[in-house]
Amino acid sequence: MFGWDDARFFLEIHRAGSLSAAGRRLRVNQSTVGRRLAALESVLRVRLFDRTPGGYLLTPAGETLLPRAERMEEEALAAARDVAGGEARLAGTVRLTAPEAFGSRFLTSRLAGFHQRYPDITLELVADNRTFSLSRREADVALRLARPVQPLLVTRQVAEVGTTLYASKGYLSARRKPRTPDLSGHQLIGFDETFQPEAEVRWLAQHARSARVVFKSNSPQSQLAAAEAGLGLALLPCYLADPVPGLVRVLPVSKGVVRSLWLVLHRDLRHTARVRALADFLGETLHRERGALRGGP
Repeated sequence: MFGWDDARFFLEIHRAGSLSAAGRRLRVNQSTVGRRLAALESVLRVRLFDRTPGGYLLTPAGETLLPRAERMEEEALAAARDVAGGEARLAGTVRLTAPEAFGSRFLTSRLAGFHQRYPDITLELVADNRTFSLSRREADVALRLARPVQPLLVTRQVAEVGTTLYASKGYLSARRKPRTPDLSGHQLIGFDETFQPEAEVRWLAQHARSARVVFKSNSPQSQLAAAEAGLGLALLPCYLADPVPGLVRVLPVSKGVVRSLWLVLHRDLRHTARVRALADFLGETLHRERGALRGGP
């Protein structure tokens, strides 16, 4: 009989595109995923995926099964959220996700206060530029630089994050300092193809066409290190670059990029005590730090 566990393996193969990637997400080995798929196809007497050089692609039978498996997943996850939502104790584990540089360089040191206030709550921080699903319980609370549009999510703007151009003192001593967003004659530190923040990439496309890109990275912290080393100008968040003594703000924040920072949680978890405690703590902390986040005093 086809059940939720079968649907779980089917969905992960579809989403990951390969048995090995699905196994990593399910925390089992590749051969286990292959056996589960073979058993499911045998029970249903259909082939669910075409094995192609580009990955596992749904057959027409797989396309038919997909929406039903997704509904099974939603019901299973809703049941788990309903059970978790009734927890009133300020104890247990709560999982927070935030952008990589923001999570590791700005947020982590400020989370010590959360532990002091709630010593029985174990806090997990996933500092990563990928978007983790709150509906699938990949995280309980998220801080995001774009407001999500998925249903059943509760959102609140908690701060604004200012981003502008920075360079090392050594780099600027060898070149004129730009006074407008005209970067002709300058070297630029940019974003690689795996990390393309929309607002920042759009800003560089508009203002930095005449600059020469000499270094790319998917990590703001690597871009920061490159700017410190004098490789060129870098478009960096003020909270990341302002504390570095060797870096100079080249343009005011008003000429750079200002993005809203959103606190996000799933509607079904908003009354869970430990999740509510973290959301309230983050709201208080980020409101208090809003000047530094935007690039002001």
